[in-house]
Amino acid sequence: MKDRYNKLIDFFKEISKIPRNSKCEEKIADYLCDFAKKRNLWYKKDKNNNVIIKRKASIGYENKNTILFQAHTDMVCVKTKESKHDFSKDPIEIIQNERILKAKDTSLGADDGIGVAILMLLLDENEIKLPNIECLFTTEEEIGMNGARSFNYSDIDAKYLINLDGEEENTAIVGCAGGVTTEYTKEVNISECKDKKVYTLEINGLYGGHSGVDIDKGRMNSNYLAANLLDDIKDIEIISWKGGTKDNAIANSTSVIFASSNDSFKDLIDNKVESLDVTEEDAGLLVLIHENKKSAKFNSISNKDSLSIIELILNLKQNVIEWSKDVKGLVETSGNIGVVDVSDGKIKIIESLRSSVDEKRDIIKEENNLVASGLGFNIKESGQYPGWKYNPNSILEKVYINSYKNSHNGKEPIVCAIHAGVECGMIFEKLPNLDMISLGPDVKDVHTVNETLYLDSCKSLLNTLFDMIINLD
Repeated sequence: MKDRYNKLIDFFKEISKIPRNSKCEEKIADYLCDFAKKRNLWYKKDKNNNVIIKRKASIGYENKNTILFQAHTDMVCVKTKESKHDFSKDPIEIIQNERILKAKDTSLGADDGIGVAILMLLLDENEIKLPNIECLFTTEEEIGMNGARSFNYSDIDAKYLINLDGEEENTAIVGCAGGVTTEYTKEVNISECKDKKVYTLEINGLYGGHSGVDIDKGRMNSNYLAANLLDDIKDIEIISWKGGTKDNAIANSTSVIFASSNDSFKDLIDNKVESLDVTEEDAGLLVLIHENKKSAKFNSISNKDSLSIIELILNLKQNVIEWSKDVKGLVETSGNIGVVDVSDGKIKIIESLRSSVDEKRDIIKEENNLVASGLGFNIKESGQYPGWKYNPNSILEKVYINSYKNSHNGKEPIVCAIHAGVECGMIFEKLPNLDMISLGPDVKDVHTVNETLYLDSCKSLLNTLFDMIINLD
């Protein structure tokens, strides 16, 4: 098992050299095709860079049910403000000690690079006998699961699906939320700021995180905080707003440049900042506001349009909207304003909405859209994906529990549904007879520069996973 674990980490480091931003998966797809070709495995790549690779059963195992393993090749690319990293060409710079893997000043990409590496390990396995195995590598998971949505599943023969996009080694996911991304846009006139002072509001140091699994932790969203701080400035003309980078990441930094005829708002902002209820994780919050040099020329949007931006951000349903009535501690419905971008008269606000109840998601979506349309915004929806309903008769779940206990001295695992989106929901819509489960090692702080992969959990997961494979019929 030690050699198997070392090979897994080597595979992860190898793919970490390859750019894997969403919509830029061609290189990793070609790498996987070459990986299959070198091992004489059947493979196919589609026009969206999804890759499927099949490995034939070992002798004597041909009659066992086929298992489909699945992971996504793209990653959320975030970096520190000071980093010069170019995600289009630079390899991830990995930092390793005996316990963890991290990245220098960027996200690590263990979500879901470690899942990709596990699939590669299974395809390269030569120590034990295996049934027929299918490995599906999907694309654009982080921007709406577009790869899983577009893939042609006619080549899939499996009875079981094991998704490797989980983030806690002691936990199996057996259901998930669905979601939708909505983009609110408006093009407006701009004019040169005259007889007004120009200021910059900077918000930095927030923890951020995943807009699904971390939405219940009370972390601040820098876009919402900026709107809240600016709400008392009625005489405001926004010049630019840069906040957040991904709809599915909690925005942790925002910069707003605006014009106003006086500076009486400064005390109001200071008082609001002092009264904030800041979590321990957000203790690094830094709010700065300063006046810009008068010699610079700025073009701003009108006061009316500026106020409409603040009003929309404050009135979109967001954070935890409703808790599940069936599963204690599970968020049922939430929203996240991941991106706000205002420049040159173009306004863009992107919200990710999630719910384990599709009907509830649609109701909140329509309420948000009604507010936005009333403020003159155009509305564009994308990336809608279904939830994954729990199967109480899952054979895979029972085998998982036994295998986990076998490899953990009888300790019981956690089996649960989660608020984040998992591609199992999309695949289940296409292949409703598949028995599914989602697993993964411990990966913390995904979608942030603090993303961390815990190495001992990788070893434990491999023990459980190979025990499952042996014991499935």
